[in-house]
Amino acid sequence: MTHNNLDKPLMHLFMHIGKLLNDRLRNSLREEGIHFGQARILIALLQKGKLTQGVIGRGLNIRPATVTNLVKKMEISGLIDRRRDVNDDRLINVKLTSKGKDAANFAVNVMVQVENDICSEFTPKEIDKLHKPLERIRNTLGGFDPGI
Repeated sequence: MTHNNLDKPLMHLFMHIGKLLNDRLRNSLREEGIHFGQARILIALLQKGKLTQGVIGRGLNIRPATVTNLVKKMEISGLIDRRRDVNDDRLINVKLTSKGKDAANFAVNVMVQVENDICSEFTPKEIDKLHKPLERIRNTLGGFDPGI
């Protein structure tokens, strides 16, 4: 099925929503000096405890070089601790510091607030109905459910 309504393409609506969402998250996270990419890593570490840089990259769909740059900056900021794995020198384990846990909890609160704001406009039944089509759109565009 093709969509011929070029006056209001669905793609533009998604792009606009994505920009608004990114702007809202970036501005809210900036209050604590957290970058959006850092927030995703902080939250993953808060949930999992300790992860390797490779698992972070694969789980969040971030290129290895980008993960390395992010975690180096986060280590300098005192948010995380990085150490070589005692059993495998090729692996670098990453875990939160106490400052990182505070930042991760702040990031979680920001995400929850934005999620609550979005969901406040819908009934629980409408939210359930939105999930499947949005997941199909994500998958069609080559995305996948993050592993972490």
